Amino acid sequence: MWVAALPASLAAVVLFYLSDRQQRWLDQPLPGVARLLALLLALAGAVLWVMALGLGVGLMVALWLLTLPALLMALFAGHHRDTFQKVSGKMGRNP
Repeated sequence: MWVAALPASLAAVVLFYLSDRQQRWLDQPLPGVARLLALLLALAGAVLWVMALGLGVGLMVALWLLTLPALLMALFAGHHRDTFQKVSGKMGRNP
């Protein structure tokens, strides 16, 4: 059961991030229907985690698998886009 829950949870996080207007990976955010799909995937993933692990542990795993990747995606995107690097011997913003 977790074999289906893990990809559903991670796909939901990616769709939530890429459909946000302040995301930094795409030039334009994904359309609003991607948020609906992400919500459905997150709910499906949570239900599958609860079915596989029980109510308490399943909900905790589902919440962590929505929270931790979302945090890491935002941190990695910010680090990649906003990193200061040496440019011609001076510290400058990465274009």
